[in-house]
This record gives sequence, C-alpha cells and structure tokens, in this order.
Amino acid sequence: MRVRVLGAHNLETGRARHTCFLIDGVLGIDAGSLVSSLSLVEQGEIRALLITHQHFDHARDIPTLGLTTMGSAEPIHLYGLPATLESVHAHLLDGQVYPDLTKELNDTPPRFRSHSIEPDVAFETLGYTVKAVEASHPVPAVGYIIKSPSGRCVAFTGDTDGDILPILQDEFAPEVVFIDVTYPNRLQWRAEVSGHLTPSLLERQLGPALSASVRLPKIVPVHLSLHERDEIREELSAVAERLGVELTPGYEDMML
Repeated sequence: MRVRVLGAHNLETGRARHTCFLIDGVLGIDAGSLVSSLSLVEQGEIRALLITHQHFDHARDIPTLGLTTMGSAEPIHLYGLPATLESVHAHLLDGQVYPDLTKELNDTPPRFRSHSIEPDVAFETLGYTVKAVEASHPVPAVGYIIKSPSGRCVAFTGDTDGDILPILQDEFAPEVVFIDVTYPNRLQWRAEVSGHLTPSLLERQLGPALSASVRLPKIVPVHLSLHERDEIREELSAVAERLGVELTPGYEDMML
C-alpha cells in the first residue's frame, strides 16, 4: 500500500493544498486537491473516492475530476454518508454550477456511481476493505480505515474534534493514522467551535490511550492551519517528547 499526501493543510497557496490523499494511485480520500495535484493521466487512473464530509475543501474537485475523465469507459465510484452525497449532488453536481455527472451527459455514460455508507459497516471497493468511523464535526462526517489486499492498513480521522480512540483500537489495527490537528493551543476555542483538534486536545486523547496500553500507530497530523503551521509543529514536537511517541506532521507529496 502506497499513500500519497496530496494536500496537508486547511487552505491553499501556490505550495500548499487542501487535505487530500491517494492510495496506490486509484483510491482517493477526499477531493479538495485531487485535480490541482495530479496530471491528466494520474486523474484518469482514479477509480473510487471516499468522501469524509461535504465541506468544500474536501469535495471541491469532484466535478472537475468527472469532466477531465469523461473519456473513461468505467465510472468513478463515490462513497460517503447519505447526507454527504446529497449535499455534493445538490450543490456541486446540480446541473447549474457543474453538469450532473451522475447521469448520462451528451451520450456519455455517468462519470460517478454513488454508494451510501454506514459507520462501522465494512464494505469492499477495488479490493480494499473499508470501514467508516463516525466523526464529531458540525456536519455529518466520518473517518475511514482502509485495509489493502496485502493486509496493510491505514486510517484517516477526517475533520473532527471527537474521540479518536475507536480508530486507534480498531480490529483492523491501522499502521498509520492521519489525524486532524488544525489549530494551535491558543486557538482552542476556534477549534472547538469549528470541530477540529489542537496539539493539546490530541495529547488529552493519546495520554489515556498510552496509560491503557493501547498500541499507537505512526501518527501523521494533517489539516494544519497555514497561518499557524510553524506554531502547531512546535507544539506537536513538545507533545511527542512528553509522551514518547512519534508525531510527524504531513506535507504535500509526502509518501508512505
């Protein structure tokens, strides 16, 4: 299993992109920077997308990806909570902002085939076993645990300010977990209002997990606020030293 971090931030600049991932070149997790990160050939290889929630920075490139792959004979399978899929269809694929690419367009087959998912109910796509885990956020949201045919496993919390212990303790035993750490500690009020974690809030969860002898995987904080990125990294380094764990902030084009 090869995981490419396409974007690791909550905002975009010429060098930073919205949080987004690609597994083995075929399975995308969120779509905030799929098109801006990949060549036309690479976009054409994507066969499925797992969407954590409906917010623009996680769903933006869905319509554009559909248009750039119009020549493909196979549809792209789109997975998400019912509310997430409904919002994407209503606001991005509504036939006005962008064409409704879940339907035939100019004698071209539908580009997207939507699949509703349920938290804690595993399903198969492209040979991967996937389990959605409910996440605490202002809109319906999930994280994902993904196990490859070879048995390797990775997890993504998505945007959340909630309990990440279910992912850390899941029977699939993810080896790497990408965790939302958006704001520095001094902006904890903003994190709580908008549904995100800070280094301090992450530490409050990892400390008890270690005390309970939970085996921690490699942890990669993502969705870092561009304005406070250096501050967040310093605070994460301090947490890692206090707890004796590895916390490696994600960055664009990081490969695992």
